[in-house]
Amino acid sequence: MILAALKSLFRDERQFRIFLVMCLSTLFNFILVIYRGIQIGFDWSVIHSVQDLKMYRGTEATFFFLLWNLFLAWVPYWLALTLDFFTRFRMNPSVFSIGFLLTCWLLFFPNAPYLITDLLHLKDSQVVPHWYDVMLFTSFAWTGMMLGYCSLFEVQHYLEQVFRKRIVWVLMVLAIWLGGFGVYMGRFQRWNSWDIMNHPFSLIKQQVHVLSNPIDNISTLGVAFVLSGFMMIGYLMLNAFRTTVN
Repeated sequence: MILAALKSLFRDERQFRIFLVMCLSTLFNFILVIYRGIQIGFDWSVIHSVQDLKMYRGTEATFFFLLWNLFLAWVPYWLALTLDFFTRFRMNPSVFSIGFLLTCWLLFFPNAPYLITDLLHLKDSQVVPHWYDVMLFTSFAWTGMMLGYCSLFEVQHYLEQVFRKRIVWVLMVLAIWLGGFGVYMGRFQRWNSWDIMNHPFSLIKQQVHVLSNPIDNISTLGVAFVLSGFMMIGYLMLNAFRTTVN
């Protein structure tokens, strides 16, 4: 009964299945982190609230920060689904509402591929086998990327109802490259998606400086180009799969 009610919220069977698989993948990642915490002997009795969990989130020993980063990776997917729900359950959504949702989606979109850069935290452990941590980080990175692609295709599906496919394709490519640059901003400049509201002038000023002096920042700025290219290839591959299936 509950499953049927939940299924009715989605556009079709495929969209619902994708959502369930992403939930399963997230649960798997959660179990991996919890099991690792047990293996390193983490004292779970010290966690009494979300605030306590936040305190240990930043420690590399527990890898709890992966859970927070995965939560942020879900945000663009939720926003993309909200865009679909909004257009299906309201006949005439305002241009402002759609524009606001798309802007929020673009701001949070880099959080999905950002999980790939968490591989930088991978190191040998005296307690947990190295292969386990490799699989843990890879699993989180994979889930983050898939959440990003799922949100990208949801936005693409909506835009194709409004614009010509060629225009939508250009917009998706632009979103991917902006997403890669957003990962660079988050990993190396330590900006968050919501900082565009909190510190807009400082954020913009720093990006103008970086783009005006790309050679001076090539050692870190390169991640934006490499990751964007990687994401672009994945997008073309998955898009080809979608076309073949359809």
